[in-house]
Amino acid sequence: MLNFLIERDKEEPFLDFKETLDVSKGSHFANIAKDIFAFSNYGGGFLLIGFKERPKENEQNEESQEKPRKKMRAFLKTGLPNSFHIDSANLQTKFESYSNCPIELDYHEFYRIENGENRKFAAIYIPPSTCVLKPIKKGKYRYQSGKRKGKEKIVFEPGTIFFRRGTRSIIASEKEVEWIEQRAEKEGYKLSVLSGQPDIVYEKLFSNLFKVLELPEKIFSAYPREQFYENLEFRLIPRNSVFLFWKKCIYTFEDLTNPENFLSNLVHKESIVVEKTKDWLEDKDKKRILIQLLNKEFSFLSVSLKLRQEIKKKHNRTIRTHTFYFPCYEENRFETWKPRYKEISKRLVAQRIWAKQLNQFVFWHSALKAQFFSLDNQLFLRLNPSVIVTDDGLHPIPGGTVVTRLIYNRYNISYLNSLLFWVYYLSNGDDKIFLSNKQIKISGKPSTAELNFGIVFDRPSREIISKVPEVNLVR
Repeated sequence: MLNFLIERDKEEPFLDFKETLDVSKGSHFANIAKDIFAFSNYGGGFLLIGFKERPKENEQNEESQEKPRKKMRAFLKTGLPNSFHIDSANLQTKFESYSNCPIELDYHEFYRIENGENRKFAAIYIPPSTCVLKPIKKGKYRYQSGKRKGKEKIVFEPGTIFFRRGTRSIIASEKEVEWIEQRAEKEGYKLSVLSGQPDIVYEKLFSNLFKVLELPEKIFSAYPREQFYENLEFRLIPRNSVFLFWKKCIYTFEDLTNPENFLSNLVHKESIVVEKTKDWLEDKDKKRILIQLLNKEFSFLSVSLKLRQEIKKKHNRTIRTHTFYFPCYEENRFETWKPRYKEISKRLVAQRIWAKQLNQFVFWHSALKAQFFSLDNQLFLRLNPSVIVTDDGLHPIPGGTVVTRLIYNRYNISYLNSLLFWVYYLSNGDDKIFLSNKQIKISGKPSTAELNFGIVFDRPSREIISKVPEVNLVR
């Protein structure tokens, strides 16, 4: 770069030559500062130190000679004294004492062979500013020699905005100031991208949260009759009856006062209590029970759709998780659905594969972890597409690295599509998901966020995803 700039041998909007540089007190540094302001506002540039402009009259004399000569340089490589040295920190501090906002000056001293001599030079790279750069104090100095010796020279006043117009550092016009403002904003954007910061892009993010639009108006509770436990009438309860126990009471969205309701025959009539659901939302403990009841309603939906629910053993107890998956009775299984950009499509939801990590054939299954939760006093259904591994198409086994790899292959590429597929399947193609005989309505559209910054990079390919995050935001 330095060789290229030296051989340009002419001043440009991005290049200027100087004979020397001095940052000491009382020096002519204000002239250098003026050029730095202009270059930075223009978009960056270079100052090469140790170059003296060839006198005009000498050029004319040489050009007037009849004998053709080699083209002479416009800026002579006079160089700097070997004792010359500027500390880059001092240069930085000196300029920052004038400037309204800091820029990082890149100062470099170097040598080049000229006429058999190893001569010293210096260069300053002035980066483009991310704001309109201007002085905060006067730039002045006193003449050290000549007729003006001792007189003060004011190079610039506070607030003066300089700009490179051709090869001159001049005061910017109104239009040029507008241009500087726009360039500075774009420069800030470019730097943010290079540094890995969010870029300035308006973007819509889709979450994996689906808003609960409507709940049953009432919640019923009652104490169960003794025979409810004794004769194990659990097995006689219709599968579409959803309830749970809390503090020895049954809680349900079903009308326990209706004699035709099967559950009403299993409770003491006089113990029935009817409460408003909205009141439960304002009670911390009751809201937790409400969420559990909603989770059970979702489990019933999965049963009606013939999905299987993952079951785990813990301390000799059988625990039904909140994860659901497609069973597979053949080599593979497909489901038909309507994606965003096609009328109809088939999606592979289960398949028999060879897992070399386990040294056996297994089935992978599209799975879904579904749970209700409260956010800012609003209920949401959170859906996390995932993968489950079984040995026979029905019964889950620990997948370990198999699951990790399968999740990763589908995670960033098609996470949103997986999410929308599950919503389509759960809603049977409707724009809402219905539970509890359509008393509960859940939006079929993911909650979104409009943000004024984008994502400049995605997860690196080498990253191992060991756990699907609780809440995911995808483009």
